[in-house]
Amino acid sequence: MNTTPLPDPKDRPARLTVGVVGAGRVGPALAASLQLAGHRPVAVSGVSDASRRRAAALLPDVPLMAPAEVLQRSELVLLTVPDDALPGLVAGLAETGAVRPGQLLVHTSGRYGARVLDPALRAGALPLALHPAMTFTGTPVDVQRLAGCSFGVTAPEELRLAAEALVIEMGGEPEWIAEDRRPLYHAALALGANHLVTLVAQSMELLRTAGVSAPDRMLGPLLGAALDNALRSGDAALTGPVARGDAGTVAAHIEELREHAPQAVAGYVAMARATADRALAHGLLKAELAEDLLGVLAEEGPGGAGSSSGSGSTGAGSSSAPGSSSAPGSSSAPDDPTDPHGPPGTTGPENPTGPTGPENPNDPTDPDGPRGPEGDTR
Repeated sequence: MNTTPLPDPKDRPARLTVGVVGAGRVGPALAASLQLAGHRPVAVSGVSDASRRRAAALLPDVPLMAPAEVLQRSELVLLTVPDDALPGLVAGLAETGAVRPGQLLVHTSGRYGARVLDPALRAGALPLALHPAMTFTGTPVDVQRLAGCSFGVTAPEELRLAAEALVIEMGGEPEWIAEDRRPLYHAALALGANHLVTLVAQSMELLRTAGVSAPDRMLGPLLGAALDNALRSGDAALTGPVARGDAGTVAAHIEELREHAPQAVAGYVAMARATADRALAHGLLKAELAEDLLGVLAEEGPGGAGSSSGSGSTGAGSSSAPGSSSAPGSSSAPDDPTDPHGPPGTTGPENPTGPTGPENPNDPTDPDGPRGPEGDTR
């Protein structure tokens, strides 16, 4: 048996000093994961109390300092700020000379590819976009959850191996995303992850109203099975009254929602229309049953019997013929409630004007600051 001790990770070659600009939910977790792989976190920026608490919990003994100082100390810099703040931050760092030639500059935005780092590239930095497709809590459990997590990776071809190696060191699985497909990729994650939270929360509220004492316990097995079936079978997993063409049941649902939860009607109708379209396109919903169903849903559109000035819904019957695969009534994903990086929340004005120092009490890098909880997958 070989009794030779394994080398300490810190003694491995090519270990990097790591800095974090933006101690939100994502940055400290990624830095802590890189530390487990033998890299050395040396600096983190964060102004709010929440940022400081996260940094202390996940990166103990790593000093807090201004972004420019973080870059001065680090060979690998994680820019983990909200999407809207990223372009201004990168431009500001480059303009002030904070970026050093040969420095690896990594952002974790789902929306952007590597081109958002062009100002830093012109200053000699090596640009990487590494987006973890996971919800972050801002606690040490995030480091464990990175194992097996997919990362959307975008980088210049000559840096592809370096980008993928960093993801693998964090326990993730690299998935290459072309630069021009990043917004679509991000919208897909927002549609699936962020909107799922909204749907589940609404469902739990309605069950409580219906008298269910433990809606989470009731929904857990049902939603788990539905998610598993959907991931395995796609549209073939569709079930329920819309997929069956039960127009009477759908009409009864809408009537109940109008009475007990009018704010949920628009969402129910929009999802029912999208579901009907997909069920028709895949042969699950019979065309002869679809007419009555689409008629019920059309009544909730503009000018319909059940419409209201605040519903915001659109008429399915006029914009979608049976068999269409479009999703009437749907809307584009919001700018970044995807981040699947935390509970959905409202976003307020960003501060995209470059490095932030201690003199700025509004930390745009902190999803728990004045912006409200971040709902995005930075």
